[in-house]
Amino acid sequence: MNDRPRPSMRRRRVPGTDRGLSEVTISLDPPAVASPALDARVVELLRRARSRGVTTFDVADARYPARAERLIATAFPEAAADVGVVVGRSTRSLSGERTPRGDPFRSRDLESALEESLEQSRRRLAPVPITILEWTPTTEEGRVGTGDETLPPARIHGRSDFEWALRLPPHSVGASESSGAPTVLSGELSLLDRELVARFEEGGTKSEKRLIARNPFSDGRLDGSRFAAATAPTSPGSGPIEIRRLEAEFAPVLALGFLTESRTRTLAQAALSYVLDWPWVATAVVPLPAPERLEEVLGFRGSPSFTDEERSRLGLVK
Repeated sequence: MNDRPRPSMRRRRVPGTDRGLSEVTISLDPPAVASPALDARVVELLRRARSRGVTTFDVADARYPARAERLIATAFPEAAADVGVVVGRSTRSLSGERTPRGDPFRSRDLESALEESLEQSRRRLAPVPITILEWTPTTEEGRVGTGDETLPPARIHGRSDFEWALRLPPHSVGASESSGAPTVLSGELSLLDRELVARFEEGGTKSEKRLIARNPFSDGRLDGSRFAAATAPTSPGSGPIEIRRLEAEFAPVLALGFLTESRTRTLAQAALSYVLDWPWVATAVVPLPAPERLEEVLGFRGSPSFTDEERSRLGLVK
C-alpha cells in the first residue's frame, strides 16, 4: 500500500486583494433534471473535492446555473471562509432571466438587472459566497475593453464583496484592454491551445494580470473523455464515426505522448501541470471528475515535474 502523504492543493492570491483561489477550480454543469440519487452523488463528489483542498467552484458556463448553485449550497451548508463560487453574467444572459416577480430583466436598466440577478444567486448559494463575477462583454470578436461595452457601469463593478473577471473572446492575443479592465481575465489555455501565453509573457515582463484558465483538458482530448464520447455507441439513425476527422482531432494529442512514456503521470496530470506552471494563472477550471478519476485529477501534484527535455520539447525553456 502506498502510504505517502497526498500533496496538498495550493492556493493562489489575486494581486491587490486578500482573496485566494484554489489552484484547481471545479466546474459544475448538471442537467436540467436529475434523480435524487444522481444529485446526491454530485454533492458527495463536491465534498470529496473540498476534502482534497478545492475551495473554488464554478458555475459560469453551466447550462442551468441555478441548479448548479443549489447543489453547491447543499454540499456546503455551513459557511467556510475559504470556499467561494465563480458566477458568470452578460447582457445576453440577463436578457433571458426573470425577476422573482416574473418580470423580464430586459425591461430593466443594466445595473438593476445585474443586482437582482446576483441577489438571486446569493440566495441560492447561501451560505457560500460569490468570489468572482465573470463578465462576458458583448463586443466584436477579438476586441476587448473598448469603452462602456466592456463592463457594466462603475457603480456596479466597483463593488468590493467579489472580484470581477473579464472573459476573453477566442483568438484575442493582440487585443488591448481599457484602463478600467479588471485584474482577473478568463480564457482558454491548454497544451493544445497556447495563444494566451504570448499575451501574458509579452516582452518578458511580469504581468500584473491573472488568468482563470479554462478548458485545460482541451474539450476532453487531454483527459480522454472526448475519446470515450467519440467511441461510445451511437444512437439509431446517427451517422458513422468519421475516422478521418477523429484522426485529425487527436493527432496533436498523440504528439504529446512523450509526456506519458514513463507511465508515472497521466496526460490529464501533465495538462494541469503545464497550465499551472505559469505564475500568472490564478486557477485552472476543470469539470467535476468522475468518482474513479477524482484522485488522479486532484492529485496531479503527486506526478513528476517536467524534465528539462520535456520542457524543451514543450517550448518552456527560456
